[in-house]
Amino acid sequence: MSDKKNIFNTLIKTYVFFSLTVGITVVVLLVILNFQMKQKFDNIVLSNLRAHEIVRQDYSNIRSGAIESFNGWVEILDEDLQVIYVKGKKQDNSYAYTEKDLNRLFYDQKENSYYTSLAPFKTKDGKTAYCLIKIPKTYIKQEFTVTSAAKDHITAFKTLLLQTCLLFLLLFGINVYIYGRWMAMKITNPLLSIANGIRNITNGHYYKRLHFKANYELIKIQNYFNLMAEKLEKTEKDKKQLEESKQRMLVHISHDLKTPITTIQGYVEALQMGLIKEEAKKQEALRIIYTKARLVTELIEDVFELSKLESPDYPFVTEALDISEFIREISAEYYVLFEEKHFRFQFEIPPQEILVSFNYTLLYRVVSNILSNALKYNPEGTNVFVSLIEDTQKIHINISDDGIGIPNPIKEKVFEAFFRGDQSRKSDGGTGLGLTISKHIVEKHGGKIYLHTDEGKTKFQITLPKAGYNNNLVQN
Repeated sequence: MSDKKNIFNTLIKTYVFFSLTVGITVVVLLVILNFQMKQKFDNIVLSNLRAHEIVRQDYSNIRSGAIESFNGWVEILDEDLQVIYVKGKKQDNSYAYTEKDLNRLFYDQKENSYYTSLAPFKTKDGKTAYCLIKIPKTYIKQEFTVTSAAKDHITAFKTLLLQTCLLFLLLFGINVYIYGRWMAMKITNPLLSIANGIRNITNGHYYKRLHFKANYELIKIQNYFNLMAEKLEKTEKDKKQLEESKQRMLVHISHDLKTPITTIQGYVEALQMGLIKEEAKKQEALRIIYTKARLVTELIEDVFELSKLESPDYPFVTEALDISEFIREISAEYYVLFEEKHFRFQFEIPPQEILVSFNYTLLYRVVSNILSNALKYNPEGTNVFVSLIEDTQKIHINISDDGIGIPNPIKEKVFEAFFRGDQSRKSDGGTGLGLTISKHIVEKHGGKIYLHTDEGKTKFQITLPKAGYNNNLVQN
């Protein structure tokens, strides 16, 4: 996960960014404060330590307290540059100077370890003298302070400090705002989108999806949320389709039951009232009653079978059998029926044993239903071909004919319950549940059933997994 933008990395990056910006802000403000202080206080201390500031005609009254506080001292030189007076603790052994020695004191060299200041003045008796100040440079650097005497400068310093603090608070506030907006963009906004998505799902708007850019964890939540919404939307559509299908089924069942029962009722009343007197007509009426009653029985049985197949608790038991032998037996059974109706029936079945886990009775119903439909609805001379094809994991049972065909507009509806090619819903055209039941049976086997049509040719293809390739079946 090191290459993914997760929340942990985002928080670390934003915290580092926040800390750096605060640090940089403080450094910049300190630099500004230092610059301003230098502008105002650069020469405050030195002005109090210069010779011309403290020199007096009566040099015995020179105020040298500040100088001595820095371990410095004051020397008074006569016209011959001889030391005639010292105030403070003298730390060198120079009691006489030449002009060259004096000049050397002011050279900017590392060897010169003293800060020096020299000023000429007139003594009380009118003689020329010199005031020389010496302070160790190292000590000045270590003990540089602003004295309490500079009240105006302290006031200026406080003003600058206050301005700096206000500027810091302003920049800090801007930084916090930027940080908050950044975090909102990275985390808060995606979480708000997720909350809105949950509200949409709660309100039944399953079609809405989440679309935002965020970190790895939030993107995963988005993907799983969209997947959930997609499944809920599909479930809702399936539920509506199922309700519509059930409603349609009830309508069809009531229609398909009402028509033959009405016919039976009419003939029974006619027989009871003695309206049919000829024996041949009575037998015809009894035949019609029997046919309609049988149709009602088949319809009820098919509806019951379909409801069982749609139940997840249906006890579906399979057994590993030779599918090649199974197709041979059905083909041999229908061969005579096709011959009687002058069909050309051909089949191609592999000679070797092919084991498939299936329910013999139910799969027989699927194949026989397709063959019976081909026999019932096609004219004489139709070619019917049955083949069994094997691959590594599946087998394919193909049943094709070149009869009347199935029009493309109704091709997609042949597996729907109560659908017949004849939309007038004739009561003698079967129950309309044969292919629906066949589809459920094949799917219970873990397979698929397909219908292919091409220029009048009709081909049903049943695909089933070979034994050992479908763990969802109940083995006997």
